[in-house]
Amino acid sequence: MSESETQWLVDLYEEQGTSLHRLVVMLGAESESGHILRAALIGLSRRAHRLVDPLERVEFLAEVVVHDARSVRGPSGTLHLPEVAEARQQEILTAIAALPIRLGEVMVISHYLSVFGPELAGILRMTVRSANHRLEESLDQLRRAIGDPTPGSSPGVIESLSQEVTAALRSSARLVQPAGTETLEAELRSLNEGRRKGVALKALIPLLVGALALGFWLAAFTTPGTNMEASPTVSPTVAPMASASRSLPAQVRAVPVYYVGRQNMMLYRELRDLPATNDLVWAAISAILTPLQPLDSDYDSLWGGGRLNDVTMTGHKLTLDLSASAFEDLTTPRRAQAAVDQMVYTASELVGDPELRVLFKSDGRAPPEMLRSEEGFGRRGLDPMPALWLSSPKNGAKLSAGQLVIVGTLKPDASAPLLRIKDQDGTVVSSTTAQTATEANQDGWRVWSVTVSLTPGTYLLEATTQIQGSDGRLRSVSEDKTVTVS
Repeated sequence: MSESETQWLVDLYEEQGTSLHRLVVMLGAESESGHILRAALIGLSRRAHRLVDPLERVEFLAEVVVHDARSVRGPSGTLHLPEVAEARQQEILTAIAALPIRLGEVMVISHYLSVFGPELAGILRMTVRSANHRLEESLDQLRRAIGDPTPGSSPGVIESLSQEVTAALRSSARLVQPAGTETLEAELRSLNEGRRKGVALKALIPLLVGALALGFWLAAFTTPGTNMEASPTVSPTVAPMASASRSLPAQVRAVPVYYVGRQNMMLYRELRDLPATNDLVWAAISAILTPLQPLDSDYDSLWGGGRLNDVTMTGHKLTLDLSASAFEDLTTPRRAQAAVDQMVYTASELVGDPELRVLFKSDGRAPPEMLRSEEGFGRRGLDPMPALWLSSPKNGAKLSAGQLVIVGTLKPDASAPLLRIKDQDGTVVSSTTAQTATEANQDGWRVWSVTVSLTPGTYLLEATTQIQGSDGRLRSVSEDKTVTVS
């Protein structure tokens, strides 16, 4: 079996292992986290021929992890949500922990993993109606306990209680020490070598088990205590300047901020309203570090908090001096590259310089090895971005009943998207091939759109395209948004 046929397991653990470990801890099963995650990975490896879609593989891991954690914790156990410094977020965490255990855990699972509707129901092994009812009940009880969000109650602009919950849980999860991955990744790669030598998977499973156990045993003893819009390019009024970045004029509306897809590590852009400041670059970089929670819960920032010490710009080079803590979550080359892309694409759009190079410092000194570059990091065309963006309406938008225009962008070699619209029960109410421009715009994208008429209700908009991969095979790429029509 070729290395490419086993590399996906290494990549999947690299992308999801830390997140799932933190979920197990929050669900109150920290003592068995290693056993739970290794069982899920082994189970997935045995089903690889049936679970081919990357999203299905992630959902399988989440489902196994959740139910094994439940079993370990038991009905009388409690959630473990590390305390955070921000008062409103801590109020939310305390209220979640005080909910009946089944309501508290569904709040953690749905908002930390950003899964709702059919995906949440699959993980919980419930019908969509039952899962929605339990989630609504948990939100109602939480709202009665702490009230709705108020202006200034959380960093940035928070549009709903659900977004406050997501922000609070992710802040809490960052205090859970990630599990070690190096030993596991070596053993996963050895799976390929063993197969080439004729060694059966069954004989290698004990090695995998031992590697996972060691990684999570070490983590357990180091865990800290709880103490387009249609076009992807904005046309900003800011011009490149060979001077300190703080001289850039203040703007607060429709600022482009780039995030990373939680499941595919690709770049996505949102237009955000930021607090007034005399430096737009400073405000946007600070928002990425905060992180300002994205409107779409499928997105995230890879930067682990920290602070921005200084921003300087000379010619085409922008230097960002960040605190050492900002780099803590950038533990692999892939995460580091995606995090760099967040900064590069956000900053280059704001200063209007596609040739911008970004350099990093850590408290005035050299940054971690993966973030070092004498020439700086620049844009990489459309490569860091997915084949498809669903740009408008925004996730969580509240719309009026009647005609709705849905707009997105597409890479030139991708097929015209199919847009499916599902109601809150998962029933497909519309399935339409989008009208798609035949020529790419100046930024390299083709614009697509669909016009539909919707009655009041909550809907999932799911756009799917097909594009040829590097191996010559067609693969599907999707993006979805949830909207409410009244």
